[in-house]
Amino acid sequence: MLSLRRGAAVVSFAVLALAAFGSSAAPSVAGSATPKPSAKPATSSSAPKKPAPAASASAAAPKTPKAIVSPFKPGLTPNANAQKAIAGAPSPSDSTGAESTELRALREAEVDLFGGVPGAAPSPGSPWPSDLPSAPKGPLSLGGGGGLPPSAVAAPPAPLAVGGKSLSWLADLKMPDIPVRWDSRVVKYLEFFRDDPRGRKIIAVWWKRSGRYRELIQESLRARSMPEDLAWLAMVESGFDPVIKSPAGAAGLWQFMPDAGRIYGLSSDRWADGRHSPLRATSAAIAYLADLKKRFGSWELAMAAYNMGYGGALSAVKRFNSNDYWELSRFENGLPWETTLYVPKIIAVAVVSRNPQVFGLDAIVPESSLKGDSVDVPAGTELKAVASIANCSVKELEALNPELRAGRAPPAPDKALGDDAVYTIVVPAGKAAAIKDASAKLAPKGSALEKYVVRFGETLDQIATARKITKQKLVELNGISKDEAVRGGTVLLVPAGVVAPTSPFGDSKPIALVPGVAFAYPDRSRVFYRVLVGDTPREIADAFGVTLDELKTWNAIEPTARLQEGMTVQVFVPKSADLSRVVFMKEGDVKILAVGSDEFYDHEEAAKGRKRTTVHATGGETLESIGKKHGLSPAVMEKINRRPRSDVLAKGEAVIVYVPVSKPAITAAPSAVAESELPALPSPPLPSAVAENKKSED
Repeated sequence: MLSLRRGAAVVSFAVLALAAFGSSAAPSVAGSATPKPSAKPATSSSAPKKPAPAASASAAAPKTPKAIVSPFKPGLTPNANAQKAIAGAPSPSDSTGAESTELRALREAEVDLFGGVPGAAPSPGSPWPSDLPSAPKGPLSLGGGGGLPPSAVAAPPAPLAVGGKSLSWLADLKMPDIPVRWDSRVVKYLEFFRDDPRGRKIIAVWWKRSGRYRELIQESLRARSMPEDLAWLAMVESGFDPVIKSPAGAAGLWQFMPDAGRIYGLSSDRWADGRHSPLRATSAAIAYLADLKKRFGSWELAMAAYNMGYGGALSAVKRFNSNDYWELSRFENGLPWETTLYVPKIIAVAVVSRNPQVFGLDAIVPESSLKGDSVDVPAGTELKAVASIANCSVKELEALNPELRAGRAPPAPDKALGDDAVYTIVVPAGKAAAIKDASAKLAPKGSALEKYVVRFGETLDQIATARKITKQKLVELNGISKDEAVRGGTVLLVPAGVVAPTSPFGDSKPIALVPGVAFAYPDRSRVFYRVLVGDTPREIADAFGVTLDELKTWNAIEPTARLQEGMTVQVFVPKSADLSRVVFMKEGDVKILAVGSDEFYDHEEAAKGRKRTTVHATGGETLESIGKKHGLSPAVMEKINRRPRSDVLAKGEAVIVYVPVSKPAITAAPSAVAESELPALPSPPLPSAVAENKKSED
């Protein structure tokens, strides 16, 4: 596994609703006893059911139910941008991905091949899956644990026929170097890829695409003395697409989940996701498969464990007292449905790869290899600089290094690595020597840029201001995407030099809202945190070194609900706490308002040019009639006073109203119109207490 090393808007809901429907047009090291999730969890997405047969002409026509009328026109598609605005964050589809077209087509076809729906178990008492007549008693035994890689072997005895259908063509097939068994599932897949138009289309696309990475994967397998036909596991996982990301979060050629990837050295951050690197992910997957083979002793169980998780596979072996994959796949509540098809599918694809002419693939030319050459470049090197020296395009480099997210090699995450830290990238074949010779030109200038770790609660605007550059320049420098939320702990490249002294919250004192309950701790200091997009109560508590229960006690928040950007959280931290990696406000830096207090409401309404005051009903009045006198709608009066607008009020009953604040007179130039010709302006309404004082003065 190669890695960094030393040396070498406010929008109305109505508008959003219209926009949203806009116009149409884990694995573990071998021997560990701790269960871990598989590299890719079992998929349980449902597929469309087969269409029901058409009713006969003589059948009575069913009574047509009353149609349900939709408020939206047919054919309109959701608007992703409007949905993001409503959600207040990137949608799940931005961080996960859509299912591969070919994988989805195969999954749907499996419903026809094997019945039921994906994720369903065979019906109780069903003999499926059963071996075909004349199938061998056990799996064909092959090597693969060490020494020279196993070679293709002769086929086991093949069934001659089943259900009146000849299967003699199986006897002439060349065998792959993984175990083969003529199980009914394997044969059904082979027939599907040979005879079914859907299967022929799927395997043709995969065969063509396999040229990109087949050489890289098989060379890596041979180097570990492992069967090279294990490469087809990657085809079944991803269709040889390194940028694919499943809805469940698995990514890359080998569909590693984040936790599983980290176990095998595939780190993921805003600069690079090692799961998308064909080179790194292949190395990790081979190490994982080798561990699984060591654990279970058979390639069938190793592949099954890759799909369902080694903990689940180990549990099944012990529960049913069998280490035979084919036997385990027969038992009720034995292996997941997907896993009972997963291994036969890989075996079938491996057989297809050894017999392209039988499956109509001999005329299809696989795509050119994207293997390339590996070369070390200084951490933080821009791809455009490499492209200039290698005389190739940036797009070529991006295709060879799909794990890179920001158009450059990641900066060293640890300052201790120094300026000599390097990152291994892949360049077009024959270009590595030129890159090595020009490595001095690629090294980022020490006086130009430096690494900066974003503090918890810090924004790009604050960083840009401190570094005396524009936010746009900071975004371009780091390849930050439009919807990316840069969080605390992220490593960015910033202009080196003296940091401009600046307040993280501007010149004016920000408002800090707190509940109407006072807390006092002699050994603690009160600080305030301004919530950013994506912050959770747990993250805030961890950043300040307090408990989640304490944070809940000090603030009117529900830990399971989402915090909204701009909210203020008060925290009482020990006076010895280290808050150097957190952006916060001290008590003297803010104006504190208790939510619901008179001061709070006065501040709120003053910002809107209004004054909050109390008037008293004269008797027989309603909120609606009083509001009309002060230019407030019935809905606003209900909202302010929290009672129905039509309630008849008793004499002297207090009613809250918000009234406009009179503006100071402005001395204007003499007007051509005589003052007597101008209509008299009404006096602004006065609070009742002020009105009483006015009367007494008169």
